[in-house]
Amino acid sequence: MCAFEEKSSAFKSGKALEMCANIDDMTAEDMSAAMDILLDAGALDVWFEHIQMKKNRPAVKLSLLAHPEDKTRLAELLLRHTTTLGVRMHEVERLMLPRRIKTAETRFGPVRFKEGLCGGRVIKSMPEFADIEKISRETGLPVSEVRKAAEEDERSQGV
Repeated sequence: MCAFEEKSSAFKSGKALEMCANIDDMTAEDMSAAMDILLDAGALDVWFEHIQMKKNRPAVKLSLLAHPEDKTRLAELLLRHTTTLGVRMHEVERLMLPRRIKTAETRFGPVRFKEGLCGGRVIKSMPEFADIEKISRETGLPVSEVRKAAEEDERSQGV
């Protein structure tokens, strides 16, 4: 059974740092580049949210999730590669499903699948987007069609 309980061993838990900055004067291309730099530097996730700032200016809130020990390095990158003058930070607690990666043979060749486990059972399985996207580019098939076929092939293996 996989119950959501504070002391349940079915979940991995840990601390992370959420860092954010409001930005109203960068191009979409520059924001994309900053996201790539932060992810390549070890940010666990990076995302954007539409916000309204003072004087009703439209803006973007850039947020990232990081390991606490990466705080200074990622804050410096955020300050260097965006126009913000400051970074807000707060610690967050996370509960996560244990994960594993398996490779399934599909009609397109090997595709990695990320599996989420609960009580030792697989309760979620998703093909790695990078693999699906690569196959889509190579075959000319839409990403959605490649994903669906890969998922069908993985299920039929019953591995």
